Amino acid sequence: MQDDRYCYITGRTSGALDKHHCFTGPRRKAAEQWGCWVWLAHDIHMAAHSTNPELLTQLRQECQARFEELYDHETFMKIFGKNYL
Repeated sequence: MQDDRYCYITGRTSGALDKHHCFTGPRRKAAEQWGCWVWLAHDIHMAAHSTNPELLTQLRQECQARFEELYDHETFMKIFGKNYL
């Protein structure tokens, strides 16, 4: 979802940036392969995994929408097996 290194949420380029895979667990390898990840400022990344589940949902939905713009829904479902939209 990103080519340049900046926080996807805030736009920050300085400070610690973490690579966040939009799909995790058994889908993480596919997320890496298909570019389904974004850079997040470290504090936002930690919040996404602990106190902000809405952000995880938002990122998954945006990623799926972008993926389907490039490919299609059937390909997304074949690879990730779950509809987030």
